[in-house]
Amino acid sequence: MPRPFGCGCSGLRAWGTQSRCRFCPPYFRSWNAERGGVPRSVPPPDWVLIRRRAIGGRIRAARLTAKLTQQQVAERIDMDRATYNWVEQGHSAFLIDSLILIADAIGVPLSDLMRE
Repeated sequence: MPRPFGCGCSGLRAWGTQSRCRFCPPYFRSWNAERGGVPRSVPPPDWVLIRRRAIGGRIRAARLTAKLTQQQVAERIDMDRATYNWVEQGHSAFLIDSLILIADAIGVPLSDLMRE
């Protein structure tokens, strides 16, 4: 499902029907339906950005170990290669921010939440 413009995910139902979709990171704020416009977002704290980049690096390392290209991985997960590249570089939230914030709030290592 393509992402609605301005949404942090694919879960936005109808514009203005709720403050944020249930899948967006908590720092996404809805746009004001009375004024219209695009949803505003408040950037996450610096420590989240640092951890996001570290996760992106681990994703890249795993991909290289598996001898896959970004294109191959992107196709497997039905994502544009450029978007996948942003994930590896840590530029895209890709809902990782929510996982980081949850792990920190619970007080467990992120790896505990990511293990299969």
